[in-house]
Amino acid sequence: MRRVFLLFSTAALVAACGPAAVPARAQVPGLDRLSGEIAPIDVELPGVDLASVRGPAGWVVVGATFDSGRVLGGSSPECALRRTLSGAVAAQSPRCASFLGAYASLERARQFLLAAGAEALPAAPLVVDSSDAAPGLRYVPEADAYTLAQGPSGARVPAALNPGAVVREAALRQLHALAAARPDDAEAVATFLGAAAASDPGYLAASEVGGDPTGQLDLSRPLLPGSSQSAVLAAKAALSAARAVTQRSERGGPAALLSLVAGQLDGAERDQACAVFRARLSSGEIEACP
Repeated sequence: MRRVFLLFSTAALVAACGPAAVPARAQVPGLDRLSGEIAPIDVELPGVDLASVRGPAGWVVVGATFDSGRVLGGSSPECALRRTLSGAVAAQSPRCASFLGAYASLERARQFLLAAGAEALPAAPLVVDSSDAAPGLRYVPEADAYTLAQGPSGARVPAALNPGAVVREAALRQLHALAAARPDDAEAVATFLGAAAASDPGYLAASEVGGDPTGQLDLSRPLLPGSSQSAVLAAKAALSAARAVTQRSERGGPAALLSLVAGQLDGAERDQACAVFRARLSSGEIEACP
């Protein structure tokens, strides 16, 4: 849990195997931060083979299956590419464009977690259209792989293109040891890291059909009766990590440690962190939160 707290606190502050590939500027579908809508965006994807959608973050596998914790069979998508007016490279087909968009989201999540001090893990396969796969990018710990599926249909932002949702799944891979012993805590910390990466405590709502009109998925609001266990724990992730560290220290407490985290932030980022901390801390003042 000490490592979990370090990962969380630094993440709040910050906002690979395969063939050799030349750093590429690609145009992919992604979330436009200004409009909040999905639009073509140009991104740098270092070390990626765009045609096979393979790079340091992972590689797309079409037609593979899971068997006894292994990914069997499958092949790369072999996407046809085109040059855009901006000079970026884009997929010709919508299907391949969605693969590149999902890969770009995972690469961005990887960079976020690396900047937060996470372990540099090897690339993992992204298994497309696996049977019973949930919409979006989902981590499968038994196979150390991800599933990639379209949807949810009718949601404002596809789950595979939701920055916070993708960080949550990538964080679950980082937290595999914690997940084996305390899966609820791992889910909670990963969900909170998604909010930190998205700079949006309500990021989950964007990929829900119908949104979140009652605010049940907003981590900065008071919890409502009937909230899911993972949602409850997500809002308390930082506190769980703080208490674990406090058990080894004779000084301070959850409020002191959370104040240390908040003190590293500025402006809106500090306000957002403080709102979440205050909503969950039952006692004690957080000095760095005005």
